[in-house]
Amino acid sequence: MKLVYNSNSTMHLPALMQIRVARETGWDGIFVRQEHVRRYLTEGGDAASWRSALAGLEPINLGALPDVERWRPAEHAAMLEEATALTELAVEIGASSIQVLTGPVTPDGTYRGPAELSPSELRRVTAQALRSVADLGMSSGIRYYLEPIAWTPLSDLARAVEAIDAAERGNVGLVLDFWHLWQRGTAPDQLARLDPRVIHGVDLGDSLGPAGNPTTDQRSRRVWPGDGEIPLQEWVDAIRSTGFDGWWDNELYSPTHWEWPDPFAIGRGLRGVLDELLSDRPASRN
Repeated sequence: MKLVYNSNSTMHLPALMQIRVARETGWDGIFVRQEHVRRYLTEGGDAASWRSALAGLEPINLGALPDVERWRPAEHAAMLEEATALTELAVEIGASSIQVLTGPVTPDGTYRGPAELSPSELRRVTAQALRSVADLGMSSGIRYYLEPIAWTPLSDLARAVEAIDAAERGNVGLVLDFWHLWQRGTAPDQLARLDPRVIHGVDLGDSLGPAGNPTTDQRSRRVWPGDGEIPLQEWVDAIRSTGFDGWWDNELYSPTHWEWPDPFAIGRGLRGVLDELLSDRPASRN
């Protein structure tokens, strides 16, 4: 079992500082956003120094490819172009996995989403998209994890798993994001019934809002994990009952906490929450 620092928790730090926080507060790996990496490279950094900074951290997760199910020809081509560029970046910087999001991530954007599709059609186009994306990184050992976004048509956990199964690619899995699943109304027994082979990782988080409220309003995420409404220990125990033993991160997607003056306190605190919830986990280092 690995613990991964999610740099969304300290959103506005320089890219190398994110890595320092992960390393110096005791995490095994790190999740980084592609825009932060590209900013670093654009402003004079190079891939070799980035890889050197990451040395010893594992896994390295990279986000994100939005609206993966895009099926209209022009939109699908654009998605594959984005996926290719993201996969190339992952290989360049030594990332091991890429985050893939159901859409529309931005409902009021130019991509209006797949609401017109039936469930079977949505499963088919999503599986086809996942298959095409997975093949881009197969030879390089890159894995992709699908995150069902709460307000999107493929937010239902069972339907997301069906799309992954239909893709028939061993390098495609599922990430269990607590906030999105809670907003969708997911129950712990649904998590406990999952095949652990489909679970790629876990984004732990909390919510100030009630379950089953799949809104695009994310203000309910502005809460320290354990101070909200999600029964975190129950959810953690449900996932672990499947036999899953992969990576866990603790995502504090909270503008309130992004303004805290000490990012290292964020890193230590989030690590402490996971340590408590996973108190009997095997040690990941000597």
